[in-house]
Amino acid sequence: MSTTFDEFREVLTAAAGNACRCSRSELATTITSIASSPVIWTRGDLDDAWPGLSQTLHAYGVTVHADAAAEQVRDQAWGLTTARAAIAETGSVILHENRLEHRSVSLMTESLIVLCPLSQLHPSLDDAGRILREIASSGNSYATLVSGPSRTADIERQLTIGVQGPGQLHVIFVDDEVDA
Repeated sequence: MSTTFDEFREVLTAAAGNACRCSRSELATTITSIASSPVIWTRGDLDDAWPGLSQTLHAYGVTVHADAAAEQVRDQAWGLTTARAAIAETGSVILHENRLEHRSVSLMTESLIVLCPLSQLHPSLDDAGRILREIASSGNSYATLVSGPSRTADIERQLTIGVQGPGQLHVIFVDDEVDA
């Protein structure tokens, strides 16, 4: 019997993305095992969602740049952002960004790591409608469904990865249980 996480991982893998899960105490180690660079660009509110993560990454030798202008973020190797929710049926994450600096990280870095609490992994696309309504009613913000690395094809059917977004997508689900 597969779990909702297993379904998400299978669908995202088919779209050339990667998914894993870890505990809160393993989060920095998991991020550094994925990112092949000692520099990560992120949203300025990262520590609001994941208290102390920037400091822990720094202790692991990672430089974290937050809330940089779009022209600084463009084409940087690694971005790190948070998801409002994830949908197993489509292997999608829902990004909720209310500032251009936050949106730049998710759209303009070459590789993107998305953090999502396991409790925010929903089984079906039907759940996305409710979540998108909540986001829309919160005021000025952007909502984006991301279902794998950016892909585009021209009229001659030549597929290109990473033209209009990251060429790699990694989703880390963080288990909600309290670490012992």
